[in-house]
Amino acid sequence: MNLVPLTKQLYRLDGENKGRFPRAHAFYVKDEICALIDSGCGIKVLEAFKKKRNRVDLVINSHCHPDHGAGNWLFPDHPIWVPDDGTNSHGRINPLAHRLVEPGALAETWKAFVREAMGFQNSRPTHHYRDGYVFDFGRLKLTAISTPGHTLDHFCLFDSYHGLLLSFDIDLTAYGPWYGNRESDLAGFRSSLQKIRALKLRNIASSHREVIGIDSLPEELDRYEAVFERRNNKILGLLTEKPRRMDELLAASPFYGGHPYAADLLGYWEGQMIRKHLEELIGQGLVWEEGDRFGLV
Repeated sequence: MNLVPLTKQLYRLDGENKGRFPRAHAFYVKDEICALIDSGCGIKVLEAFKKKRNRVDLVINSHCHPDHGAGNWLFPDHPIWVPDDGTNSHGRINPLAHRLVEPGALAETWKAFVREAMGFQNSRPTHHYRDGYVFDFGRLKLTAISTPGHTLDHFCLFDSYHGLLLSFDIDLTAYGPWYGNRESDLAGFRSSLQKIRALKLRNIASSHREVIGIDSLPEELDRYEAVFERRNNKILGLLTEKPRRMDELLAASPFYGGHPYAADLLGYWEGQMIRKHLEELIGQGLVWEEGDRFGLV
């Protein structure tokens, strides 16, 4: 269990496997009010955190994905705050499965994965927040900023005094933006990145990598956003030789480079991302769709 200080009142609680999926870094507020922000760092990490008698007055989730709320059940008597858009499904495995993947066999696979790989158990939220809500912990204040695209209910939390943004799954990893759910949205993700760029930032702390400081922020944001266009170009490259069906594009795995584990889920998520790029390219007049085939205009 490792707490990394970000400010005098705010710490990163390191997730197992350096916060890589299916884990995520959590954050801990130690102030007049103490809070755990996200709980997908790993059940063993959370148990060690509790064993150290770290005070928690409330739990906040940045969005609905289980790698950010899997451990909520370890805080059964605490207020649990979630985004308003996700209140009806947040923390409940059946409605979440039907929201995030296709009903049927895939939903059952997803439920087994989040239970076994993440330690997820049902835990209903008690409170919700909206864009602009200010969490006032005493000296530290964090403003909720709606940043959809990754999911409909994705939020960032901004400490304007220190210029520190908790960006969660706008994670600025080398892999790039992730938008593999049906509700994910390319245009929304781009708009959320522009909203972030407009803030007076000095540091970004995300859920899946180390803190990024002011000297490298512009370059990191540019690189992350450029992944959208790079993926468009990968799709166009696959269509250069001949029209292809969706299953052929997925077999090429242009974004993931293979599905080494949970192949059904990884394939579904990559397929969703490929389809969103195809829809964008069709809208730009670069690709046509006829039946189950796609080709260059």
